[in-house]
Amino acid sequence: MRIKNVMRNSFFGLLGQIVLILIGFVSQRVLNLKLGEALVGLNGVVSNIIAILSVTELGVSTAVVYNLYQALAAHDEATIAGLMNLYRRAYNVFAAVITGLGLLVAPFVHLFLKDNPFSLGYVRLIYVLWLARTTLSYLLSFRRSILIADQQEYIVSIVTLLVNILNYSAVIFLVEFTGNYAFALFVNIAFEAAGNLWISGYVQKKYPYLRKLRGKPLKNELKHSVFANIKNIFVVRLASKLLVSTDNVIVSGFIGVAFAGLYNNYCLITSALTNLALALSSAIQPSVGAMFVEKDYGKDEEMLRLMTFLFFLFGASAGCGVYAAANPFVGDFWLGRGYVLGRDVVGVCVFNFYILILSFPVATVMGVTGLFGQEKNIAVASALCNMALSLGLVRVWGIFGVLAGTLAAYALQMGCRIFVFYRKYLNISMREYVRELAEYVALGLAEAALVGLLGAKAYRPGSVPRFVLLVILSGGLPLLLNLAVYCKSERMRSILTLLRAGSVRRQAKGGQTG
Repeated sequence: MRIKNVMRNSFFGLLGQIVLILIGFVSQRVLNLKLGEALVGLNGVVSNIIAILSVTELGVSTAVVYNLYQALAAHDEATIAGLMNLYRRAYNVFAAVITGLGLLVAPFVHLFLKDNPFSLGYVRLIYVLWLARTTLSYLLSFRRSILIADQQEYIVSIVTLLVNILNYSAVIFLVEFTGNYAFALFVNIAFEAAGNLWISGYVQKKYPYLRKLRGKPLKNELKHSVFANIKNIFVVRLASKLLVSTDNVIVSGFIGVAFAGLYNNYCLITSALTNLALALSSAIQPSVGAMFVEKDYGKDEEMLRLMTFLFFLFGASAGCGVYAAANPFVGDFWLGRGYVLGRDVVGVCVFNFYILILSFPVATVMGVTGLFGQEKNIAVASALCNMALSLGLVRVWGIFGVLAGTLAAYALQMGCRIFVFYRKYLNISMREYVRELAEYVALGLAEAALVGLLGAKAYRPGSVPRFVLLVILSGGLPLLLNLAVYCKSERMRSILTLLRAGSVRRQAKGGQTG
């Protein structure tokens, strides 16, 4: 059942991300060509400011979902209802808090936009629409967490997919034919609200005891545990948002809003692939959480190493593909030569992406083991490292300084998480796992250099067949090389065993049906 849930959640999560990637590139093209890179930069900076303000959520979702795993496994309806009631009340408060904080920031948002070509009124209008979008999501989206914890995330993925198709289609149509991006944002808010209301209704029908026990309080002992975790998760959320959301703001404030727009186009490419990995990670996490409840430490470490191998295969293939094909894609097919960044900048962006992908498995296991106190310290150290280096180096190295700070922060974060997980949870040496990671990093860098050389010879500017060949070569060659290197490894045998087990279950089910 656990494998079935992982496969189903993974399929719909990945399908949603693939569709989102395709339609997202069309939408970004329309925004760039119709409204200009400055609008893209404005949109990216405003969304990142709102993301930073959203840490008022305090990590309640993570703390509640962590406790829901055990309550759902035990079919403890009273505890489940108590947790969801706490969740609802907290989110109503946070909606009010983020609205208040957001309105306080509104008069100063233009200060983050160097060489801003837009009127002050228009900048504030876009900002307020993003703020309203976030506030409504707090009021309406909290019920989806029980589906995620109950390994039913595919339902959320399907609804999110439909909403995203409608949202991006509205942006493409309205910007293309009216040039009114503010109205497109307003329509997006309406579609997202409708999707969240549908999920809320579905949860009410699937878990009728939530309505019956709407006023059920949480046991004091569990409530104290949840709030203790929230205190730690709040710091983690704040630090994590500062880590991932400040690059665009720093680039816009120190280099220029138009350059931030150019950089944001490349971020869209890496973010699209990152979201694919996140969809896979999110689909796996509930099943990993249910497995970790059993406290079989040998299996827990085996699961981490297996997940890391899978993310390595994906990250190396995707990273090499972006490194070789990003500039031809942006310059010859998507936007135009005026939107292309230097190959060196692309290389650093891709390396950041690769390190981030390799860090997902250990982040996943940290999230299901309840090591929130240790995660707090790691998050603070990583965010401070990023801010200090990025702000210190941006005036000297420009965009490279910003990216170098982010790379150092990612590496620090991953290293500390590995140390804590192995020493505090597994209580064994992390040497073998670190050796495997170093092996993956070295292989990824070597493969990127190889596809960079081969890609330069294979591609001819403007040629669609040569571009297709470039994509297949740069993405497929690293995957084939890695499969060849590890074909006889224990990790590969474990993957094949899982796939065979899933196939046997499907055949058995089909035979019983027949």
